[in-house]
Amino acid sequence: MLSEHQNKNANYLRILMTLRALLQRGDITEKEYRKAKKYYQNLTGADIVLTD
Repeated sequence: MLSEHQNKNANYLRILMTLRALLQRGDITEKEYRKAKKYYQNLTGADIVLTD
């Protein structure tokens, strides 16, 4: 069973994978990607840091 803390991190990772796919396809710019990454990390409450 996932704890609330693990669930927040898992949700953030799912969002991040979607953002990376959008970046690779050219649908969003690098600046938009970084801004969205920070926004969704704060929104989900995730406390993990991933490097690109």
